[in-house]
Amino acid sequence: MPGEGVIYVASLSEGELRQGEIISNLVQARLDITTVDATSVPKVDRIKHPYAVIVSQDCDLLQDFRARNGATVRPDKMLPNILFCEVTTADELCLGATPLSTREQDFFVKNKLERYHFLQKVAPEADALREGLQELGIDFKRYFSVPTDEVYRRLTFEAKRRCVMKSPYFEHLSSRFSYFQQRIGLPEDHQSE
Repeated sequence: MPGEGVIYVASLSEGELRQGEIISNLVQARLDITTVDATSVPKVDRIKHPYAVIVSQDCDLLQDFRARNGATVRPDKMLPNILFCEVTTADELCLGATPLSTREQDFFVKNKLERYHFLQKVAPEADALREGLQELGIDFKRYFSVPTDEVYRRLTFEAKRRCVMKSPYFEHLSSRFSYFQQRIGLPEDHQSE
């Protein structure tokens, strides 16, 4: 594919997390709501995300990293959580439980469906693990957060930093995600005579 690899650069093994960074094997700990009551210790479920992309703002991630590492004494700069979107393979998104029509798949690959975002494959040289990633897809309804200190801890033993989208691609993703979250649902569509 022309320009392959230009969209991404390999993640660094150290330093702040980045907006548009793809992480693999990230675990999200979530309370099993059926075990929450006043008399017992709630159970925690481990939700493993094969891939996730960071949608928290780059400037906030940098300020948080500096605050955590003593470069600033401003605790208000620390992020309590990092916001992620779940990422799946493009094939799983297109052909999964609710398959996209052929027309929708064409719009998806062009990033013309407001709910979904397509990511072209990542070349091995742009992947920190040198494996590359296949074409990926994001459903903007599938987002989650993980405490920031937990994310950095998980990166030391199970989660892996893979690659970071270059500008303007991470801004494009952020803009589309923000638009989807801010859309206005009308009670009725406009009528045409």
